[in-house]
Amino acid sequence: FYIRFHLAGRRTQLLQSLPAKTTVEENAAAGVTVYTFNVTLSPLSSKDVAVPPTILNSNPFAGAFVIEPKGNLEYRVVTTGNPVLDYETMPNRFDLQIFVKDTTGRTDLKILTVQVTDKNESPIFHGNMAIQSKIMVVF
Repeated sequence: FYIRFHLAGRRTQLLQSLPAKTTVEENAAAGVTVYTFNVTLSPLSSKDVAVPPTILNSNPFAGAFVIEPKGNLEYRVVTTGNPVLDYETMPNRFDLQIFVKDTTGRTDLKILTVQVTDKNESPIFHGNMAIQSKIMVVF
């Protein structure tokens, strides 16, 4: 014999302000904050999370972003600088699957979409064009 309780209503969403979309400029240095979000624990959970927010999967690939704690259940997604985000040579959109688990076993999984924006970069010349001291214009 056992009694099963069911709480009516919606399940507690642990990841606040997600899902979301944000942007970051190409060539951003390591440690640039891309997005900030909070975790709200279940009513029966202790004051901390069992598994802190983690990027489980990144499409197209992992490594460009990481989650850092700010304190008081606030977290920020930052660039790692490895690889350097380059608008011209790599994908311009990343879908980051962010996972968290509280101490009662409740989990949440949300997606943060990061759009890499183009930066107007000065042209770089190679070879003979890079070492010329005069420019000849032919009419």
